[in-house]
Amino acid sequence: MQAIYKVAVIGGGAMGQGIVSLNARQGIPVVVKEINKELAQKALKKVHKKFDSWVAKGKMLADNAEDRKMLVQSTSDFDDLTDVDLIIEAVFETMDVKKKIFKELDTILPEHVIFATNTSALSITEMATATNRPGKVAGLHFFNPATFMPLVEIISGEKTSKETIDLLEDFAKNSLGKVPIRVKECPGFLVNRLLMPYLNEAILLLSETTLPLEKIEEEVARFGWPMGPYTLLDFLGIDVAAEVTKIFEEGYGDRAEAPPLMEIMIKSGRFGQKAGAGFFVVDETKGFKPLSEILEKEFPGRKDMPVEEGFRRMMLGLVNEAFLCLEENISTAEDIETGCKYGIGFPATLEGPLHWAESEGLAKILEDLKRFEKTYGPRFKPAKNLEEYVKTGQKIFKEETW
Repeated sequence: MQAIYKVAVIGGGAMGQGIVSLNARQGIPVVVKEINKELAQKALKKVHKKFDSWVAKGKMLADNAEDRKMLVQSTSDFDDLTDVDLIIEAVFETMDVKKKIFKELDTILPEHVIFATNTSALSITEMATATNRPGKVAGLHFFNPATFMPLVEIISGEKTSKETIDLLEDFAKNSLGKVPIRVKECPGFLVNRLLMPYLNEAILLLSETTLPLEKIEEEVARFGWPMGPYTLLDFLGIDVAAEVTKIFEEGYGDRAEAPPLMEIMIKSGRFGQKAGAGFFVVDETKGFKPLSEILEKEFPGRKDMPVEEGFRRMMLGLVNEAFLCLEENISTAEDIETGCKYGIGFPATLEGPLHWAESEGLAKILEDLKRFEKTYGPRFKPAKNLEEYVKTGQKIFKEETW
């Protein structure tokens, strides 16, 4: 099997810096490419600062950190990348820009070099059309921060070769020390796709019911999630979440439609923590109203609902999406569970959404989905394979025998 000895990261922003730092920390020579020398030097300094912070926190010895810094180069010239084995593109989420980068690199890099993109949602297959090596183009989706989050999604496009996926999986696991899962290309890939109905439903609960967001977050915490949905959205950025939702709407239609409240929040500048307010107001000096006032004005017809029922809507949206991914061969059942544990913090004691569904009883899950579909519409339409599991009594996971 081909080996990966040196890596290039295209883009020196926060995500790119994290991927560069990760590679260097693992002893892999890496070069960061930016559009000009000033930005390239800036990215290099920030990577060095990351190593200094690890030393200050006692996570790395000073001598070791200095050795790792020596593994990092910066450049603004594509010609300085001709001796790498793997390209990891980490620029902003614009297809035309990514295709332009891949097209230019394709003309100057040896044919053995693998082109990977850190995109969280854009088509690998379309990106590959900019090259003459579609078999060597794949997704290598790190989660932020790349130096800390263990999961990596390895995404295959329509023409990605098995050899490329095998090599990237080996590299992610054995060179970078990550937990890799294999994902077949689809809008949003696996982890973000599973998170989409869960978060959308949480937002819809606020506009459709009188449930206070604090009460929903308390119920989420009782279940074992590490962070409430509104805290998570404020952290990620509601404007960023809205952009990803557009991709989901294009790919999955009405069942992935953005909640109306999301657009109202964006129009009022409530982008999350970075703006001073999202679902929660964190900067009272900027004149943001409590969200409850907006809800009372914009959604006067909200109804009472037990928090347990609301939370079940959130969970069953996620579970049903997991069954759809299984049905479409997006990932194996095992990788779905791994992705949820390490990518979105699904409670480890419950193993994952598919294990949880089996413990709840698939017949009960199906019954509730049909009830929700009748009340709330097609976003709760049960996956066909869930109905088949219930009909045949088949288990998703084989029971261990001793």
